[in-house]
Amino acid sequence: MIKEGKIGVQEAIALIAITISVKVYFTSPSYVAKVVGTSSWYMTLISAATAIVGFAVLCKLLKRFPEKDLVEAFEQSLGRIFGFVFSLVLVLFLLISTAVMIREFAEVLKVYALPLTPPSFVIGILLTVTVLVCILGLESIARAARLFAYYILAGFLIVIVLAYNNYDYHNLFPIFGYGLDKTVIYGISRSSFYGEVITLGIIATSMQGLSHIKKAGYTALIISGLTTAIALGMSMMAFNYATGQEITSRMYVLSRIIKIGGFLQRLDPFFLFTWCIGTMVGISFLLYCTVSTYCKTFRIRDLRPTILPWAIILFTVSMIPDDLTTIAGYVQILRQYGWTIFFGLPLITLTLAVIRKKKGTSQRCQ
Repeated sequence: MIKEGKIGVQEAIALIAITISVKVYFTSPSYVAKVVGTSSWYMTLISAATAIVGFAVLCKLLKRFPEKDLVEAFEQSLGRIFGFVFSLVLVLFLLISTAVMIREFAEVLKVYALPLTPPSFVIGILLTVTVLVCILGLESIARAARLFAYYILAGFLIVIVLAYNNYDYHNLFPIFGYGLDKTVIYGISRSSFYGEVITLGIIATSMQGLSHIKKAGYTALIISGLTTAIALGMSMMAFNYATGQEITSRMYVLSRIIKIGGFLQRLDPFFLFTWCIGTMVGISFLLYCTVSTYCKTFRIRDLRPTILPWAIILFTVSMIPDDLTTIAGYVQILRQYGWTIFFGLPLITLTLAVIRKKKGTSQRCQ
């Protein structure tokens, strides 16, 4: 068994909430506006509610196999071969998701802040820091996430509040966007925006029992759902849905247009700092979960020697797409269909465990 240390509920909440919420700074808000129009702010709440249901399935699975993580639950429910296949699919999906996220960050940063810097340089610098952090272990990542969470949240709220004179609530109408039915259906299918909550199953043995996993997961989903809805709603009020569709990063531009008097304006450097820190935490955690799942799948006891090779693979995969347009297409595919992996694998595993009457022998403290 890999010794990953122990983390508390607050650290887990910070990890999941940051990893999910930081994606609102990228291209997703603009794409969502194209699909559902003005209803995007509450569409994401539907996605969060769907993710809560998916996370409840994961909790049921972990309850059935106490003191086991998700990889071990796959193996005990499905057998060694099919459990191996499910775990490997999860590894590959986490790798692709992380690669798309880091390349999207580099491309958006290139658009607004570093137009002459090649994405490979930005990704290389970020991965260098990420490797060092991952070598320190899960506890270090979690404690850093808890420390930075307050500053990231404060930076987010400062931008939202100080942009108040740019808001026009009329931009939220028509309230049903392109149709309530389309909003609901798309909100459900886009639940994978919050799919990183499944990583709590990967680090389950580092938590203090199922009750702590539940508390961390549900709280993180509520926090990230509210912050994402606020970001989408406020940026929609600042830029009507027609204009918002053409903006690469609505939150970054929102921080740029802040102007209160002659001195308080152009807060984008402050926003950029919190954005970069949040992205670094999210990518470090996702890379760690990818390596951890891989090592558990192949029963490798020490994951540290594999971190650098996985970082090189991550760099290579992230450089495959040609440009931001291609990356944005990959992002939307992952957002719309990623739930089949994030929530589908635990659901299939739990269903087969019930049918085959597979159940763990030990009892974890609830």
